[in-house]
Amino acid sequence: MDVELKEILLKAKKQVFSNLTGESLSRLKGDGMDLRDIKQYEWGDDVRRINWKASAKSSQLLVNTYDEYKQLDVTLVFLASSTLNFGSKRLKQDVACEVFAYLLYSAYKNKDRCESLVFKNKSIDDFPPIKEQPAIDGLVENIYNLDTFESSVDFEFVTSEINKRYKKGKILVFVGDFLTLPDFSLLSKKHQTYAVVIRDKLEESLEFDKEITLKDTLTNHSDEFFITNSIQKNYSSLINSHDKKLQQEFTKNNISYQKIKTDDDVYLKLVELFR
Repeated sequence: MDVELKEILLKAKKQVFSNLTGESLSRLKGDGMDLRDIKQYEWGDDVRRINWKASAKSSQLLVNTYDEYKQLDVTLVFLASSTLNFGSKRLKQDVACEVFAYLLYSAYKNKDRCESLVFKNKSIDDFPPIKEQPAIDGLVENIYNLDTFESSVDFEFVTSEINKRYKKGKILVFVGDFLTLPDFSLLSKKHQTYAVVIRDKLEESLEFDKEITLKDTLTNHSDEFFITNSIQKNYSSLINSHDKKLQQEFTKNNISYQKIKTDDDVYLKLVELFR
């Protein structure tokens, strides 16, 4: 097993199964509970469970009560684009693997049902819910070693396939660099949807040395470029415009999202997303 991959898996295990920090990723959003009843507030009740709408109608302070924890139904979706083969500190694909490792170990720890889908071009690989810890290592290794050169993400295909598989009530977590704008409007109406956007600081600024050789990971063609201040400025304007549209798409469809750069602390960024 690759040294980098071993470090990813060991770090994820340590964080998730630590008594001090492991609970931070334990529940995504919500507490995984079924609403049972509404009762009058009593001293010591969790104020976060106050039902303000019911309280306003009755002129009493009422709180929701819940049944025992129910298993969450999660699907992790890896968007295998060729642009993940880039990174100044680490490859974006390696960061995607670390995201998967944290989320898979968290689901395993909490006994949630968590399956994974890998979309590459017009193909889809389906990985069933993890039941044993070694299977997590195997799945993360599969993503780590996946050849994403000359591959792209067809979001229309992604949306169509997910709609065929799931009717409603899923927790969907998409992991990719989102350099192509998605349309998740149909999915977000039926499922609780998250997006993890993986980027590198250099691809958002083009702050390279003046002369550089770049390879198009979609066509595998290399060429030399002379990066001027004007090119940097125009490129930054384009990427900022793209990300503004991406943010608007997520906000419009009530999708929680987090951008994680290749030099970020992945664990802390995920905790912010699922807080």
